[in-house]
Amino acid sequence: MIKGVIFDMDGTIVDSLPYHHEAWRIFFEENKVEDFSEKLKKYKGGGTLDLMKAVYGNIYSIDELKKMSDDKEIIFRKIYKGNIKPIEGLLEFISELKSKNILVGLASNAIRKNVTLTLNELDIYDLFDSIICGDEVSFGKPNPEMFDKTVIGFNLKKDDCVIFEDSIEGVEGAVNAGINVIGVTSSNSSDILNNAGCIASINNFIDIDQLLK
Repeated sequence: MIKGVIFDMDGTIVDSLPYHHEAWRIFFEENKVEDFSEKLKKYKGGGTLDLMKAVYGNIYSIDELKKMSDDKEIIFRKIYKGNIKPIEGLLEFISELKSKNILVGLASNAIRKNVTLTLNELDIYDLFDSIICGDEVSFGKPNPEMFDKTVIGFNLKKDDCVIFEDSIEGVEGAVNAGINVIGVTSSNSSDILNNAGCIASINNFIDIDQLLK
């Protein structure tokens, strides 16, 4: 019996990825970076700062890269606010989990400001028993740090938990943590997610009770 459910955010509980892509486009255009789409395709995970490092290398200091990362996220929040919608069935699923006293956590590479905006607009912030963000850990996914911390905070065994993820780095983080993971097919196919280590994959959160027994 599952006692704890951990969600990723971007691409898992909301389809925010198109807005992130548009925010990157605006940021790179303003900063005269060409072929930004190719740079995003080559990116293998982590937070915004990690991508900034991958794009700019040693051209800028860490403090400068952090400021640039903040600028990109400001753009994202500006264009995403008012457009936030949950993946189909999510709200009902979380309500059902809470009714069964199943602990609900969020572990996301996103920064706290983005998480707060998203969960507040969905009116579900207070339903989460644990929220760990990318700017609050030493290592983002695929490192298992935030998943490990969530389970410790839950005071549960890893076998009693399941993770929902849409990205390959997120799935790898779950696998590295030794926790079962179910894929959400917002950005990758079922075959890709299952090959990466998912025990199953879903298109939305409707009628998935059988997966948590």
